[in-house]
Amino acid sequence: MADKSRQDGHLAQNAAVLLKVAQTMSKLGVAPFPRNYELFFEALSGQNQALTRDVAALGSHPSQSRIEEIGVKYHLPGFAAVATDTIRADTARAISALNHGLKNSIAKKEAFAALLRHFIGRLETDPVAGMSDFANDAGRLRDAVTTFEREERAFAISMGETVAQLGGIGSDIEAMRKASTRDPVTGLANRVAFSAKLAALYDDGNASGPAALALVTVEGLRDLGESHGAATAEKALKKLAPVFRKSVKKNDFVARIGADEFAFVFHDVSADNAEAIAQRIRASVEVVQIALPNRTFTSETLSLSTGIAMALTASSGADLFTQAELALGAVRACGKPGVLVFSAAIGGRGKKTYSPHAA
Repeated sequence: MADKSRQDGHLAQNAAVLLKVAQTMSKLGVAPFPRNYELFFEALSGQNQALTRDVAALGSHPSQSRIEEIGVKYHLPGFAAVATDTIRADTARAISALNHGLKNSIAKKEAFAALLRHFIGRLETDPVAGMSDFANDAGRLRDAVTTFEREERAFAISMGETVAQLGGIGSDIEAMRKASTRDPVTGLANRVAFSAKLAALYDDGNASGPAALALVTVEGLRDLGESHGAATAEKALKKLAPVFRKSVKKNDFVARIGADEFAFVFHDVSADNAEAIAQRIRASVEVVQIALPNRTFTSETLSLSTGIAMALTASSGADLFTQAELALGAVRACGKPGVLVFSAAIGGRGKKTYSPHAA
């Protein structure tokens, strides 16, 4: 009952944020585009403090282009199309400028080559030409060489700038790619990347090997945010992220798939192995001290509830996720952090749920 009340409270809180988003956008005169709702939801939910500050600085009746600059800057998924259009336009301009400069350089090289041929021709066909004529031709050639060198240096500089610009565009594309699969707070994989990973476990319709999926809820994180602010919860997440990374093997996988939810994929493990790994991760989390704002000598700790399902006993990625979700639900229904591996008897006759608080 307590868990359901807490979930109802979170739903009510999200609904309040959505209402505030709509009211704020209307007040500021922001167009009701889906991507704008996404931006203002991120700002008002307080999950990214820097984004919140940038949106607050927009003032009333901000231009759509300014809104899109912020959305692209923070790599929000809804602004990916805008970012793609910007990159495409920047690339086209850079290549067009390079092409124009190259054509101009080639034309000047051809003119310079023609002048050289003329000078050589004079030397070969008129060996007794007057010194004044020779001096005039040599002077024109000298001026042409000077001009040619200057223009070549300018073109080389322009080429370097264009190469740097194209390199920046490449970096932007890579940043977009990473942003589409990375959680901005923790730097871990996000739900999009997790969905791809889950599907890959059943590429040919069968489990690719003895893998385990562990769904995790960080117990106490939501309460921490509600009591001490979103910034404190964000700092907690940033402290947990390296703990999660260090707790898994190189070929394993971890993603943040919700506000306080994470997913792990352990490869080449048995159910007992997966359970032992989950226990170690939980133990590592429980020793992390979360500093509280304006409380120098006070800190809090968090814990994990984990539901595990085995790939070989599920028929698909969706089935595997459902089994892990059921196991997690059974753990949380007990009201104490713990670990549970899915079984057919999960409704009370399943495997023991381990809890550090159990007698």
